[in-house]
Amino acid sequence: MTLKQLTIFLTLAHEGSFTKTASKLNCAQSGVTTHIKLLETELGVPLFNRIGKHISLTPEGNALLPYAKKILSLSSEAQNLYQKSPRLTIGVTESAANYLLGSILKEFTALCPDTEIFFQMTDHRDYCQMLCDGELDLAIVLDAPIKRKPIQVLQKRKEIILIAAASTHDLTGAHRIQPEDLSVYPLLLPAKDCPYRILFEQRLSADGIRPQTALTADSTPVIKEMALCGAGLGLLPEFAVKKELIYHMMEKINYSTDFPIYTQLLIHPDKSVSKELQQFLDVAGRHLAPT
Repeated sequence: MTLKQLTIFLTLAHEGSFTKTASKLNCAQSGVTTHIKLLETELGVPLFNRIGKHISLTPEGNALLPYAKKILSLSSEAQNLYQKSPRLTIGVTESAANYLLGSILKEFTALCPDTEIFFQMTDHRDYCQMLCDGELDLAIVLDAPIKRKPIQVLQKRKEIILIAAASTHDLTGAHRIQPEDLSVYPLLLPAKDCPYRILFEQRLSADGIRPQTALTADSTPVIKEMALCGAGLGLLPEFAVKKELIYHMMEKINYSTDFPIYTQLLIHPDKSVSKELQQFLDVAGRHLAPT
């Protein structure tokens, strides 16, 4: 029993004519007759009554009908399973998603317009486990150096973390900022598990400083906007405020924040790499290369 035989069987049952069936399937009438006879021989029962030019299903043919439809439907589903548009699931930390992925996605979609991209926002530790579990194809994260095995770091670029404030803030233009100066002003900080916040607070704690936290937010844009409004000093990646610094809407506060924080392109070494995934890795690798 073949899919072709079942297709001919269903068409003949619907058309009630060998001639019409051959025409609809664009094949010879003799081929239709041959395949039906082969199917009947294999099953050991007649499937059609042939009375003159009139063709009708036998009880055995009627019994086969729903099975033939189901088999062909499942066959079509199986074929469509591998004809769907390719999809990439990418784990990203919040700041990377907001400020680094636009240029990458623009170039990639021009190269692979049929590929669907799904961004999975992840916690600062979730993505390693998700890569190991196969839930992510790759990850682009802002974090301390990733050393978890077997995660592979394909690209790593050091990022500048800074304290930024509105250009009218009291500390803008000051040449030397001491740790105690920061205790006087409200701070706008990322989530408590953010790696560069942890490093920042550790440094202040080592200097005996307890910061005055005015805002804790998971959103880098929220911290930036609040700092722009003069609500406090924002702890931010430089790439998030690049335009504001260029146009002097915000200023960098002269306090050392040379933290080991990197944008990193991650993948599991056992991940099967499709051509679309390889293309994305190539594009992301170029955009995230150290400058």
